[in-house]
Amino acid sequence: MAEDASSEAKLGRLEQYCADFYDRGLIRRAMKGLKLYANMAGNKNYERRLKEKINIEVNAKVEEKQNQLKFLEAMVRELEEKYRIELRKKAILKSQCDQAYLRGVT
Repeated sequence: MAEDASSEAKLGRLEQYCADFYDRGLIRRAMKGLKLYANMAGNKNYERRLKEKINIEVNAKVEEKQNQLKFLEAMVRELEEKYRIELRKKAILKSQCDQAYLRGVT
């Protein structure tokens, strides 16, 4: 009887040990999965924040360059207009000089 009781107790302890071991394994796997998920989620959040920051910076640079381009195009148009005006003035002066020369010759 004592032998049966001690073997049953030993068997109970072994079963309890196996159950605890299995539970610890489940907890360990669950924690590992949670850590991996948290790490991936954290990386995705970081990646999303980084993408947003980069997009904001790129959009700002693009807008700045577009504004510079518009300014330079306006400046070129203005200079072309001034150049046309100067050419007209030059043509008028040349024709006046030619007329004055022809008047003086005759």
